[in-house]
Amino acid sequence: MNIGLGLLLLPIGIIFIISGILSRKKNGKIVGNGLLLAGSIMLSLSILLITGIYDPYANHIR
Repeated sequence: MNIGLGLLLLPIGIIFIISGILSRKKNGKIVGNGLLLAGSIMLSLSILLITGIYDPYANHIR
């Protein structure tokens, strides 16, 4: 389940980063920075989910 969610977030994050770079070049720095931030957060979360470092379904605390 975690790997699947990570694999779904990976291309979405890459699309957000690419569109953020393109929109920064054209006209909007605020929108571009927002897209870059959202893409970076998605990529880091997807890497955490794929590697298994972050496991939301594990019961670590009892």
